[in-house]
Amino acid sequence: MESEYYEPKLLRGEKPQPSILIDADCILELLLRADPMMTKTDRRRYGDLAIRQIQTVIEKFYLAHDFEDDRLFHLKEMWSAITSFIHTIRIIGAVDAISIQPKFETMTPHALKVELVRRVASLDEGATKWKNSVVKALKKSGATPTKEGVGAGIQDNKGGPACGEPAS
Repeated sequence: MESEYYEPKLLRGEKPQPSILIDADCILELLLRADPMMTKTDRRRYGDLAIRQIQTVIEKFYLAHDFEDDRLFHLKEMWSAITSFIHTIRIIGAVDAISIQPKFETMTPHALKVELVRRVASLDEGATKWKNSVVKALKKSGATPTKEGVGAGIQDNKGGPACGEPAS
C-alpha cells in the first residue's frame, strides 16, 4: 500500500519524472553512500569527481528538457557529461575504490557497486533512447542535427589497451 505522504499524487496535467532523472538521482544517492566506503585519497581522487559529474548530468538534463529551442545543444552537452561520467565509473571499478564496509551501512561495497552499475546502464539506455528520438524528430522535420549527428565520435574502447599500457 502506497502512502500519499511518501508518494504524492500527480496534479492534473503533471507528468511523472523522466527515467533519466530518476536514474541520475539514484546514482547521486548511491555515490553519496559510497563516499565512506572509499579511502580519503580515493574519495578526493574519484568520488568527488563522480559526484560533480552526475550533478552536471542532472543540470544538463534539466536544460535540455525545459528549453525546447536549445534542446539539441543541451542534449549534446548532457550526452558528453554522461560519457565522461561513465568513464569515471569504469575507473572507479577498475581501481576498486569502493571497498571499505562502514559500521552502520547496511549495503555492502559489492552490492553498492552492482546497483551503481545497474543504474548507470539504465541511465545510458534512457539517454540513448531520448537522443535517438530527438534526432529522428529533427530528421522528420527536415532539419539536420549536425554533419556528424548527435553523439558522433563517442566510441566505446572495450578492446583498447589497459590504463598505463602503451597503445599498439
